[in-house]
Amino acid sequence: MSLKSILAAAAIAAAAAGAAVPSQAADPLKIGVLFPLSGPMALIGNEAYQAAEVARDMINKRGGVLGRPVTYAVADAPAPTAANAEATRLIVREKVPVIAGSYASSLALAASEVAEREGALYWETIAVADKITQRKYKNTIRLTFNASMMGQTAADFAKDIAGKLGKEPKDLRIAVISEDSEFGQSVGDAAANQTKTLGMQLVANERYSRTVNDLSSLVLSLKAAKPDAVIATSYLNDAALFWRQVRELDLHIPAMIGIGTGYALPDFLAATGASADGIFDVDAPASPNVSNLPEATQKLYAEFIEGFRAKEKRDPGPLGLIAFGGFWTLFTDVIPRAGSTDLAALRKAAYATDLPDGSLLTGAGVKLNQIGEKEAGQNTRALISVMQWQDGKLQVVWPQSAANAEMRKVPLPKWSDR
Repeated sequence: MSLKSILAAAAIAAAAAGAAVPSQAADPLKIGVLFPLSGPMALIGNEAYQAAEVARDMINKRGGVLGRPVTYAVADAPAPTAANAEATRLIVREKVPVIAGSYASSLALAASEVAEREGALYWETIAVADKITQRKYKNTIRLTFNASMMGQTAADFAKDIAGKLGKEPKDLRIAVISEDSEFGQSVGDAAANQTKTLGMQLVANERYSRTVNDLSSLVLSLKAAKPDAVIATSYLNDAALFWRQVRELDLHIPAMIGIGTGYALPDFLAATGASADGIFDVDAPASPNVSNLPEATQKLYAEFIEGFRAKEKRDPGPLGLIAFGGFWTLFTDVIPRAGSTDLAALRKAAYATDLPDGSLLTGAGVKLNQIGEKEAGQNTRALISVMQWQDGKLQVVWPQSAANAEMRKVPLPKWSDR
């Protein structure tokens, strides 16, 4: 869906929601929504926005929030400068009490700074950079895991599969590669540090620009390093480029552990074909073991999937599930308990949120570090998993408690044997 179509649909939906309410009813509750809907990050920005739309539609069918239908003031923020300007517009001109978004860490850092200064709650559903919750802000909440958790999980997983690779952990050779944005650097540093902490051998720690169109020099340097596992933090285009050139230059990687967006999308599969089979991805689960979730969450999951399919004609990826959970928590827990859209009331309600594991569609819960604590506003019950591409579908394979499939192709076969 194009940006023009999204903004038009948002306006129509807002008008429709308002028209459906009797004239004597309360005014619609306007929430600011900020995502990269155009530019290089638009693919995921739109995925997350569609999940937010489903959440709004579902809550309005239930009567809205505080008896008011929810409408969105939508902002397109393809870059940090736009995030700053659009966050200011949403708060100062649109008068929104909350801005929710944003997917990219660079956007979240810019927009949350505005929210802190201008007096609105900033509700981050996806972005992971550690700095987001390290600035001692009182108005910034993050529902998902942070970058350190992603990098550490990847290294933990590598150690866990050392035996399958025929090695002791101390002999396992790990290469860490990352695109050089705030996201990539945060995750890559955490993965590299955890690799050394766990006593494994860090044989490479490389950065590159996600806009690069040739990664052959990186691939050749890895070929010389001979890693048993590569931990890679990437966006979509660079992830697909890297894997194509790994094949072209005949680099054998026994365990390929991707982190985040680049390796989680159907577009990655479309770009790499059957060669993606066996690649791991560290993220929220795209296909959680729904049978392990509480009955109420299972019903919510089915309703969300139905709504998302109706809009997009496909299933959501992991970031769609994460985004929905963030908006749903805001609509069904935080704002109702606040009882108003006053900033102090919203903040108090957010920090008092106590949702057990299994409350969100990914299997996560919500409990925040408190103001004054380290990383205030960070969700301590965020859930992270390891998935694997198997026959064209991402399956959760680790940890065992969340798995819905057994991992396979460890080690990956050499290219000549495929």
